[in-house]
Amino acid sequence: MHGFRISMKACFTVDLDRDVNFQDGRKAGSLDRGQGTAPRFTSSEKGAGIIQEVLDETGIKATFFAEARTLSETNAFEIISSNEIAIHGMDHEDITLMTVNELETMLPEAADVVKGITGKRPKGFRAPFMKYDERSFPILKKIGIRYDSSSYGNSITEINGIREIPVSHGVDIRGRKIAAYLWPMHEGTRSPDDYTELASKNDIFVFATHTWHMVESRDRGLMGAEDIRKNKEYLAHIISSLLDNGFKFSTMDSFI
Repeated sequence: MHGFRISMKACFTVDLDRDVNFQDGRKAGSLDRGQGTAPRFTSSEKGAGIIQEVLDETGIKATFFAEARTLSETNAFEIISSNEIAIHGMDHEDITLMTVNELETMLPEAADVVKGITGKRPKGFRAPFMKYDERSFPILKKIGIRYDSSSYGNSITEINGIREIPVSHGVDIRGRKIAAYLWPMHEGTRSPDDYTELASKNDIFVFATHTWHMVESRDRGLMGAEDIRKNKEYLAHIISSLLDNGFKFSTMDSFI
């Protein structure tokens, strides 16, 4: 592994996948809201629109890690087409439970779906559930993937010819562990300032969210208008604070 250092750079990454996903064997279902656990996509598509509004308002672009099934089942690409689109599995699979032969089938299929919809060969990959698995790297390299973002850390490294760009992590002002996924903020257990504080300790800050989490809580179900407004306001606050503090935003492919 080789270390890289780039000053004051931020990347906002977004997982575009089925609503409130949970592991159901190798693939993922959507949390049962009274209609079973079959994949749902409504919150994901709606949340993509809200995130795009924030991106437009703040003048930045993001990298969307798109589950191929969600991209094909929704009109999300029409909403987020100005951003970088990378891959996030075909059906939000736990790749650590798959054989190499299965990975050799699934990963190229997911990349082909994304290319077919976007018109561009994807350059990046994030494993569903952040289940990092180096067995996938030779396959990813073969299909043209240049970077992976399936781990947590604060240093960019290179593994088997693929750049590993982790989601940032550290400790908050109270000394508690914190990762730069906005999940706890959407669930009401962290404030936006927890993430701006984490960013202040890093020259490179990679943070992440899910599109569905802008409009649906895992614990509380579909959000009302006020909670959705707060989610949008909080996300805009984080981005604007980083910009005000000298961070330059780019998409993940700028690291390769």
